[in-house]
Amino acid sequence: MKRGLARLTTSLLAVGVLLAGALTGSLTGADRAYAASEPAPGGKTNFTVSVGGFAANTTTNWLRISEYTFDPAQGTVTGRWWRWNQTSMRDIRVDTPVAAAGCGPTQCYARTAKRYLSPPSETVTGTYHVVDNALTIFWGTLQENWTVTPVLRTDGSVDTSLVQLVWAGAGTGYTATVGYGFGSNASFSVSASMAQLMLPENKVNYPYAYSGIHAGTLTSGTSNLTLWNFNQCQDGRCLGSTSRTKPGKGCTDYPPGDSADMATINYYLAQFAGDRRNAYEHWFRCLGYRTNTGQTCYKLNSHVKPLLQVIDDAGRFRGWVGAETAYYSLHEGQSDGSPTQDSLNVIKAGPRLLAP
Repeated sequence: MKRGLARLTTSLLAVGVLLAGALTGSLTGADRAYAASEPAPGGKTNFTVSVGGFAANTTTNWLRISEYTFDPAQGTVTGRWWRWNQTSMRDIRVDTPVAAAGCGPTQCYARTAKRYLSPPSETVTGTYHVVDNALTIFWGTLQENWTVTPVLRTDGSVDTSLVQLVWAGAGTGYTATVGYGFGSNASFSVSASMAQLMLPENKVNYPYAYSGIHAGTLTSGTSNLTLWNFNQCQDGRCLGSTSRTKPGKGCTDYPPGDSADMATINYYLAQFAGDRRNAYEHWFRCLGYRTNTGQTCYKLNSHVKPLLQVIDDAGRFRGWVGAETAYYSLHEGQSDGSPTQDSLNVIKAGPRLLAP
């Protein structure tokens, strides 16, 4: 047997998915590289990564949130991930067991993609190669290219506790178009609680970037995820916040204080499993309001964004990678709307920069 054969460790059901083809982000075939010892990328072995493949005016888009573990002695990398697409791997919004009360937004359960409530459903092993700061990963015949980039401190000096992966493209036949990643030597069992996120050093702005597709159009941009504006809820596993802006389409009635010119957005951030997974969701409050019945929790097309925490060598929280999995919904508990109206993005928030 050639040493370059990729080791695919999945259930029998997952094997069928993996052999479905590159258009859905699946992996197939033998590695192009032979497994041999390689340096750890940037000296780090555990990476949180978000990758997606997006093309305008199609419904073959896909994305995944991943944990990559590098084994320098063997020159192998194992990916464990949650994956979504617009065909066979659509998903629905569901409540987490974490309620937001007493922290600002409408009292509702934070929601996320149903698949994200469970552990990663796919595990794949490939090989990798490092030359200077260029990292190449071979998932069978599919090739990911990254640039391993140092993270700087606030004074411009190098922060040795964390590195960043910058997307450098995919090989022929692989439909991945964008990705974000961060790596350290912290175990994936290390995470930050919501109480830790409210500590002064963490309660700051996190530079936010996204790239993907909305209603058939490619979209990307930057903003901030502002933790300083969040409050801890009565259930300590949840944080909540609000902001105000002109509402988009969909609101017909408005709660007191809101109008068609200025309305409130509810934000929810929850840790539901005691690990690095977080549920981030936001929606205009007016979407859940009717004049004759009052305020309710909005159950259709909220922005649900599964996030995975970035933790550095010292166990400090530094930000997130993640995805938006907002499948268009006509009925509660369904993703039964047209895929042409889906909003799918890969996301990074951070890193928080350390002082010298």
